[in-house]
Amino acid sequence: MKLTLATKITLLRVILIIPTVILYILAFYIEGAQLGLLIASCVLFAILCASDFIDGAIARKTKTVSDFGKFLDPLADKVVIIIMLFLMVWSAGFLERGYILYPHDVLVLAVIGGLITTRELVVSIFRAVAAAKNVVLAADIFGKFKTIFLDVGMTVLIMAPVKAPNVPYFFAWAGTIIFYIGAALALYSGVNYIVKNRHVFKEEEPKHEEEKKED
Repeated sequence: MKLTLATKITLLRVILIIPTVILYILAFYIEGAQLGLLIASCVLFAILCASDFIDGAIARKTKTVSDFGKFLDPLADKVVIIIMLFLMVWSAGFLERGYILYPHDVLVLAVIGGLITTRELVVSIFRAVAAAKNVVLAADIFGKFKTIFLDVGMTVLIMAPVKAPNVPYFFAWAGTIIFYIGAALALYSGVNYIVKNRHVFKEEEPKHEEEKKED
């Protein structure tokens, strides 16, 4: 199997999630290097998010869209999003870091993370059912917006432990607000996507051919 440039970029996105996660976790245990580690993790995650738009554009422009790429691209998206969601919930537990913005912040973040993960699973299964029936589903514009808001929100939230001079909780609040908007769009787009394409659930009536009798 020959890998196209677009597929190689997608594979790179999957590989880069490893150092992104490692740097982010180390930032909570190596206080002297926390800022540098968070910035490095943030930059890597930003590159991951940007590459999501680059590989698709290259595949279309070079006309090298492959079945493997169609499989790998959404898989990479979900792996990156879900892993970072779990990390956000984990890091929110560091109360002494000043991350908690309001009571039950961790609980809300965990519930939202679970809902987004469920949404991704439901949509993936729905697409699989549509594909089995050879039904082509158009992309949902709200889905694209939710990806942008979630990516930006989580990128900013990586820097949440950092306290800015004048506005100590700037990164935490900004990231949380953007992330909440992305979460709302994720849930809305998931429901809208299924409702809009509900014909996928329509059962096909068996065709009965009348037997012709020869005289």
